[in-house]
Amino acid sequence: MPQPLSSKESSLFRQVIRNYEDKQYKRGLKAAEQILKKNPKHGDTMSMKALIMNAQGKTEEAFALAKEALTIDMKSHICWHVYGILYRTHKNFDEAIKAYKFALRLEPDSHQIQRDLAVLQVHVRDYA
Repeated sequence: MPQPLSSKESSLFRQVIRNYEDKQYKRGLKAAEQILKKNPKHGDTMSMKALIMNAQGKTEEAFALAKEALTIDMKSHICWHVYGILYRTHKNFDEAIKAYKFALRLEPDSHQIQRDLAVLQVHVRDYA
């Protein structure tokens, strides 16, 4: 399971997600760094930081950070989802589907993961 965060860090984590969605990458990185300063081994934050770094064009560092986040927290659906997103952005659809399926196994009720997996399966014409 993901490491629990204090209420302040939890709100910062939600802010990181919001900043990524709004394409405010510098703010998102700053908030992620704030969380990682107090919790250096928080896998979810590390994976969100990797996602932001990937959006900024730092692909190699993003994959390295995402892999490190996965080794720290293998049972986090967020880490697996981010890993799938990273693979999808680099057109490695088979690996992305595997990561999405693993994330879905950990969090079967997540509509976002289900949607991403479905879109990708339609894209590669895996209708079964």
